[in-house]
Amino acid sequence: MAKTTEKPASAYTREQICTSERFRADRDILTALLVPGQSYTLAEIETKLRDFKQSKIKEKTNGGER
Repeated sequence: MAKTTEKPASAYTREQICTSERFRADRDILTALLVPGQSYTLAEIETKLRDFKQSKIKEKTNGGER
């Protein structure tokens, strides 16, 4: 019986992600969402971007919600 070994997913720091060409269009969003010094897999990054882009905007005017 052959063993299948799964290679762990590569993880990248916020700095690596935000300077990559792949995420150039979403650089500002990722800079705000990702924690400096923490590592993220590509799946985690894609999930965070999708969740952010699909979330509703909450508007506050003069300290009160509308």
